Amino acid sequence: MRKLSIAAVSLLAIFASSNVAAANDHTGFYVGGSLGQLKLKAKGSETGVGLGAYGGYNFNEWFGLEANLFVSGDLGDSYTDVGAGTFAFTPKFTYQINDTFSVYGKVGLASMAVVTKDGFYGNEDYTGFGWAYGVGVNASLTENLNIRLGYDVVTGELDSEYSNGQQNIDTDISNFALGMHYQF
Repeated sequence: MRKLSIAAVSLLAIFASSNVAAANDHTGFYVGGSLGQLKLKAKGSETGVGLGAYGGYNFNEWFGLEANLFVSGDLGDSYTDVGAGTFAFTPKFTYQINDTFSVYGKVGLASMAVVTKDGFYGNEDYTGFGWAYGVGVNASLTENLNIRLGYDVVTGELDSEYSNGQQNIDTDISNFALGMHYQF
C-alpha cells in the first residue's frame, strides 16, 4: 500500500506541475479501470490486490451517477482460497478546485460477495447488500484522460445459503486504488 501511495502522489505532483492548455469539459459519460489494495474485514482481516472497473455520467460540474465494480485476487492463505467483490451504484458529488483538479465524495447502495474454498469445510458463498461510500481526488491529464486516487468502502451483512453455522456476518470491503478513465 505504501508503494501505491508513493506512486500516486508522484503522478499527481507531475501532472500538477504541467498546464492543461484548454478548458476541460467535466460533464458527460466516462469509463475506466483501477488497480489497488483491497481489504476484507469479516471475522478476520485479509488484504490483497484489488482490480476495478467504473463508469458513470456527470450531469454537470458537481453532480453525477457512478457504477463501480471491484474484485480481489486470492486473499486466503495456503489452506484456504478467499475472493471478494462488490458492485455499487452511487450518486457522486464533485468539487472542482481548478480546471485540472477536483475532489469527490459518493454514497449509495452496493451488493457484496465473498467466496471461500477450503479443504475442510468445502466451498461457501456469502452474499449480501450494504452501503457504499467513497472519497477521492481526480486530475485531468488531457481534455479526455483523467487519473484518480480513491478510497471506497462497502459495509453490510453477508449471509450464506449453506451457512455451516456462520450466518449474518458483518463485513467491510475497502479498496484504495489508483484509476484512469476516459471522459467522452
